[in-house]
Amino acid sequence: MPDNLTKNCTSHEQLEKIIKGQERKFRWRDDWPTMEAALQAAGAAAIAAHAAKKTSDQA
Repeated sequence: MPDNLTKNCTSHEQLEKIIKGQERKFRWRDDWPTMEAALQAAGAAAIAAHAAKKTSDQA
Protein backbone atom coordinates (compact mmCIF):
# COMPACT_ATOMS: atom_id res chain seq x y z
CA MET A 1 0.00 0.00 0.00
CA PRO A 2 2.65 2.64 0.86
CA ASP A 3 4.35 2.31 -2.51
CA ASN A 4 1.12 2.96 -4.40
CA LEU A 5 0.36 6.05 -2.34
CA THR A 6 3.82 7.58 -2.41
CA LYS A 7 5.28 6.57 -5.79
CA ASN A 8 4.74 10.08 -7.22
CA CYS A 9 5.63 11.94 -4.04
CA THR A 10 8.03 14.82 -4.73
CA SER A 11 8.20 16.80 -1.46
CA HIS A 12 8.00 16.40 2.28
CA GLU A 13 4.88 18.57 2.36
CA GLN A 14 3.15 16.24 -0.06
CA LEU A 15 4.25 13.25 2.04
CA GLU A 16 2.79 14.86 5.16
CA LYS A 17 -0.55 15.35 3.41
CA ILE A 18 -0.59 11.69 2.36
CA ILE A 19 0.18 10.56 5.89
CA LYS A 20 -2.47 12.85 7.43
CA GLY A 21 -5.08 11.51 5.00
CA GLN A 22 -4.23 7.94 5.82
CA GLU A 23 -4.19 8.71 9.54
CA ARG A 24 -7.79 9.92 9.34
CA LYS A 25 -8.77 6.55 7.91
CA PHE A 26 -6.59 4.16 9.91
CA ARG A 27 -5.54 5.74 13.24
CA TRP A 28 -8.01 3.52 15.11
CA ARG A 29 -6.12 0.39 14.02
CA ASP A 30 -3.59 -1.19 16.34
CA ASP A 31 -1.01 -1.36 13.54
CA TRP A 32 -1.25 2.34 12.58
CA PRO A 33 2.27 3.15 13.91
CA THR A 34 3.68 0.43 11.65
CA MET A 35 1.68 1.69 8.69
CA GLU A 36 2.84 5.26 9.36
CA ALA A 37 6.47 4.15 9.49
CA ALA A 38 6.07 2.29 6.19
CA LEU A 39 4.55 5.40 4.59
CA GLN A 40 7.42 7.54 5.89
CA ALA A 41 10.01 5.13 4.50
CA ALA A 42 8.31 4.73 1.12
CA GLY A 43 7.79 8.48 0.86
CA ALA A 44 11.40 9.27 1.70
CA ALA A 45 12.55 6.79 -0.95
CA ALA A 46 10.22 8.30 -3.55
CA ILE A 47 11.41 11.83 -2.75
CA ALA A 48 15.05 10.72 -3.00
CA ALA A 49 14.38 8.97 -6.31
CA HIS A 50 12.65 12.07 -7.65
CA ALA A 51 15.58 14.27 -6.57
CA ALA A 52 18.10 11.88 -8.15
CA LYS A 53 16.16 11.78 -11.40
CA LYS A 54 15.87 15.56 -11.45
CA THR A 55 19.64 16.01 -11.03
CA SER A 56 20.44 13.33 -13.63
CA ASP A 57 18.10 14.99 -16.13
CA GLN A 58 19.89 18.30 -15.68
CA ALA A 59 23.35 16.82 -16.19
